[in-house]
Amino acid sequence: MHRTEGFEAVLLSLDIAGLEEIDPGYFSLLKSVMTGGETRSRNLRANAGDSPRFLRIDVYPSKSPEGGISGVSVVVTDNAPSARRENAILRNLELERSRFDDYPVGTTDEDWTGARRVLERLKREGHTDIPAYVRENPGILVDLADGARIVDLNEAAVKTYNAPDKRTLIEHFNKVPDLSSYNPETGLSDIFVELLARFFSGETKAVVEGWDTTFDGRAVYLRTSTSIMPGFEENWGWVLQTVEDITDRKEIEDQLRKAQERYELAVEGARDGLWDWNLAGNEFFASAQMCRTVGWGEDSRTMPARESVAYIHPEHRKAARRAMMRKLRGGADNFSLEYRIRDRDGEPVWVSNHIRVVRDEAGRVARMAGSVTEVTARKKHEDELRAAKEQAELANRAKSEFLANMSHELRTPLNAILGFSQTIAAEMFGALSNDRYKEYAGDIHSSAVHLLELINDILDMAKIEANEFIVSDDLFDAISAVGRCVRFMSERAARKQIEITVSIEAKRLAVAADQRMFRQILLNLLSNAVKFTNEGGKVWVEGGEIVDGYLEFRVGDTGIGMAPEDIEVALTPFGQVGRGRLVAQEGSGLGLSIVSRLIGLHDGSLSINSEIGKGTLVTLRFPESRLRQI
Repeated sequence: MHRTEGFEAVLLSLDIAGLEEIDPGYFSLLKSVMTGGETRSRNLRANAGDSPRFLRIDVYPSKSPEGGISGVSVVVTDNAPSARRENAILRNLELERSRFDDYPVGTTDEDWTGARRVLERLKREGHTDIPAYVRENPGILVDLADGARIVDLNEAAVKTYNAPDKRTLIEHFNKVPDLSSYNPETGLSDIFVELLARFFSGETKAVVEGWDTTFDGRAVYLRTSTSIMPGFEENWGWVLQTVEDITDRKEIEDQLRKAQERYELAVEGARDGLWDWNLAGNEFFASAQMCRTVGWGEDSRTMPARESVAYIHPEHRKAARRAMMRKLRGGADNFSLEYRIRDRDGEPVWVSNHIRVVRDEAGRVARMAGSVTEVTARKKHEDELRAAKEQAELANRAKSEFLANMSHELRTPLNAILGFSQTIAAEMFGALSNDRYKEYAGDIHSSAVHLLELINDILDMAKIEANEFIVSDDLFDAISAVGRCVRFMSERAARKQIEITVSIEAKRLAVAADQRMFRQILLNLLSNAVKFTNEGGKVWVEGGEIVDGYLEFRVGDTGIGMAPEDIEVALTPFGQVGRGRLVAQEGSGLGLSIVSRLIGLHDGSLSINSEIGKGTLVTLRFPESRLRQI
């Protein structure tokens, strides 16, 4: 190693044995030139007694005859030849240095001279888009990072990165990047490259934000402000950078942004228009969606409050205002109003206005806000349902009237058929010449009785649907009524060898109810039980006691039973359980339906438990209040 007299004079003036005492990276600079074979430079700051000095170090490679690198030449020059310029620079630097360590924000003092020279070389080669070039040639990051070194940093920066000490953090920042972890798609070094490109284009200060990682692996969001040192604007060799941890602010902003996005999505999805009326300022705000709903255009708008009611249809404006005032005077803080607004394309438009009221300490209305939802489709559907209901009621009333009239018309000839057939069968006017005539007369009578029962069921259902059934509160003995109904059905049961039993402990039960309806309920249930029970089966009536506040009677049988899904069908008018089991049975399909309606007129209820092949149990419940003490 050979040193010139001038080189030795510089070292002597600085009272050092070598430049590595000024900057430990001096040897790294020599090594990089030996390895890469390119000239490199670096600015150093040293102290010559009490006077700071700026030195420029230029390292040139020396090549052997074979073309290899045989050594390097180091040239040291004074980087501030002008005393005035140097003094101004030094004063500014010393001023910054006096604030450096005490500055509460992480701050670094950096030398980017080498990086600037790399960019100058790229520009000479015709590369103008520096970030794009780095993404395509990530290897250049080694030269750029090696040419932008941190010289010093303060304690706040150490705390920001949770580093052990200054030296460790400086070495961490000055480490050459590992290209194996560089991802050009995500751009792990994009912030650094962007700063270089911006300064190279003439900017002197840049602020960027982004994620970084601390020494303990914690992700932090940093706000980095980088500016060129005063006096170095032309060659931007010295850079001052501040780093502030704004992770908490970033997380709050992200939460607010997500909440705003959710809110906007919810409002947009619900298609609700929002409004806000500030009574103090007499100002009415309408969101864009509300403006679209009421025909005010596509954008949100603010207007005087008196203009806000213009969208309400003139025929509904006064009524809507009166309804709102009634709510406000009544102290309501949340309520809804529905009214018609101005027509759209000649068609009526309806909205539902959901209103929230804010009152001051004195209870006066200070602010109102809410949402407007178009309900035209729902109102149209409601009108159609109402019209359909009215039409159905008219049709049902006409049907009931027709059935009632037809039933009366049919009863007159049936009574004649019943009377004449009974007279012939009894041979009241003389013996019949052939026994077959007597048998036929009996068949005519039985068929007429069955037809009369069907007509009576239809007439009863028509009266029930027409609300013409009047319930009278007769006071009668329910036990006696049960007995008469059992006796009435005994003959029909005996034909099938079916036994009807009564298991009621009470001797008498005084009940206030419609006696005719009570008997009809029991007769319909007993008739069904006998009808759907095979020969030799059993039918019974039990109960007569209070259970959970109701007077219960139960009618059971050992008949063919029903599936659970068939019970609801059996309770509907004209509903007959099919699937090949009951379709052959006679009847109108109105028996259980009539029973359910009649007991409902007594404020009671009916329940059915049934199982196919085992039988059915029907439970009647009358309110306990209908039971009277004898």
